[in-house]
Amino acid sequence: MFYVQSYISNVSFPTTLAEVYDFARSFNLEALLGCDFDRIEFDYEKRINSWTAPKWCKKDDIVFFMHAKTAFQKITRLRKQLLSERSNYTNDEFWLMMNALIRAKKLYSIYGGKIFAIGRISGEVEYDPSDIEYHWKSNIYAPIDSIFLLENPIDISEFNQKIIISRQSSITPLFGEDFEFVKNLILSKNTVVEDYFLNSVAEPMPLSKISDDNWIEIVNRYRRSFFLETQFRTFYVNRLLKYLGDLKTIYKECPCKKKRSKATFVDNVIKLNDKYLPVEIKLSVSAERDIFAQLESYCGLDTLILDGKRDVHDNVCSNNVLVIDTENVYIYSSPDKSLKKIYDLNDIQSYEDISVLRCMIIEELQD
Repeated sequence: MFYVQSYISNVSFPTTLAEVYDFARSFNLEALLGCDFDRIEFDYEKRINSWTAPKWCKKDDIVFFMHAKTAFQKITRLRKQLLSERSNYTNDEFWLMMNALIRAKKLYSIYGGKIFAIGRISGEVEYDPSDIEYHWKSNIYAPIDSIFLLENPIDISEFNQKIIISRQSSITPLFGEDFEFVKNLILSKNTVVEDYFLNSVAEPMPLSKISDDNWIEIVNRYRRSFFLETQFRTFYVNRLLKYLGDLKTIYKECPCKKKRSKATFVDNVIKLNDKYLPVEIKLSVSAERDIFAQLESYCGLDTLILDGKRDVHDNVCSNNVLVIDTENVYIYSSPDKSLKKIYDLNDIQSYEDISVLRCMIIEELQD
């Protein structure tokens, strides 16, 4: 069995004729299906292998692809607009878009408002700095492989009493019972599925059972399932930092001040090797926008404020920030403008391993 997180990715439709023109040869839905309409055929080797994703998803998580129910209204509206503005386009441009809209309407009749395919996250999420704006309005992407189509797609009417599809985002998380409900619904109507889906399980994290005696064992198993930074901090990082630092004290949301700059707030500060070290917590470093600028704002400080009242000027690590995400531990170096991975959290199986990590961090500090 594979313990997974999952979500529904609601594949919408362009909102403007300019977008229709840009995607006329292959809409997002068609890219998922592997359609190549220049050759009028399906090529499964050419299916799209990267897609928008929530920053909390991890390798082996499961994606349910759904064609948005609202796509039909967009297709209808854009067709009317194209007809009314026909004089603005050349004959070739007009028919390129009109044929695309006719094709889109036919595809909607098959897949509209239905979960039609399933995929698997195959690597880390990444932030795409591109400033091109399209209707999906997201810069977070994940590689996805092993996409397979459902012989019998699942209509929204079969699950919308239990699961509400997000109207604010293209992503609808499915955890615990919601995942099992959708999985069982799909299996009841589809006998041919990939093994990774058949053997997947969404298991609730037994957070109430976590204690100082068992947290390494339990949370290591469920660490990747945290989808909020506050969960990750509360159940994992806070305990880890207590054993990394010289003291059990962890300072939180500490203002960092530089002359002629607005104060920034670092997630935590610990005392390590008799110096105060800024610590930043992330779900996924690779999915962060402008993380180097953020980490640099915690270096070369004039003042670090602890407990909201105590100003610290001396014995502060001025060149480094400790960074922890749900996969690894990193050290940011201000002189080098680099972020170096130094430890895989999977390797922390005991308090002795935390002691090893502590020594490694001390060796990396540059002051």
